[in-house]
Amino acid sequence: MKQICVAIFTIFLCFGFLKAQNTKAAIVPAKPYVPKFRKHLAVSSAFSYSVINNRKEIRGQYKPGINVGIGFYTKPWFYWSGEYSYFFKHNSSPGFENINAWNTEFNGNMLMGTTTNDLKFRFLFGLTYMQWKGTFVGPDVTDDKTWYIGKLIEQNWVGGNLGAGFSHPFGKCFNGYADFRMRFASQDKDLISISDTSINLGIQFNPYSFEKQKKSKSAHPSRLYRWLKKRTS
Repeated sequence: MKQICVAIFTIFLCFGFLKAQNTKAAIVPAKPYVPKFRKHLAVSSAFSYSVINNRKEIRGQYKPGINVGIGFYTKPWFYWSGEYSYFFKHNSSPGFENINAWNTEFNGNMLMGTTTNDLKFRFLFGLTYMQWKGTFVGPDVTDDKTWYIGKLIEQNWVGGNLGAGFSHPFGKCFNGYADFRMRFASQDKDLISISDTSINLGIQFNPYSFEKQKKSKSAHPSRLYRWLKKRTS
């Protein structure tokens, strides 16, 4: 009986040895942590350089201003933004002095990435409400005979936005961006035309970018050990 047990044990030992010869040990790295996208807010601030109110001021004269906004990311490649632009008081000679102008915008922003770097192209579209007022000082630049020197001329209108630009990560949680925008509007039921153009240079604070980098940095992939399956061919 003892000899039979020894023989069975020897057979199992040989079988296990042959099984081990046909297998190899492998180190299979675990998949790196990839944070799941979630909807979030971001804030932005920009310097705006704009040709304001092409219908009243001299075309081609850019005036400085500031732009602030808040964005709501619904997708990694798309976000809505509400923005406010204020332009510093200025003159437009001939014609007007002490001009005050501002506008509010509601835009959709579409981001398109590239495969080689973090640069993203951005396209925007939306609606805008613009307000402009200035003191008429002459000489006469219109056929409207109701204007006189010292009269305050005001204009308010709703228009549409179209623009294009690009953005790039800057630091851990900031995106630098630049874009060119055109605003279209119609006055007194006339044809729709370009009423305003602007160049914006700004920075966006995106807390989700910081969270994503922080989690990715702290997540070290672990190693799993297992036997590879025996080849069948």
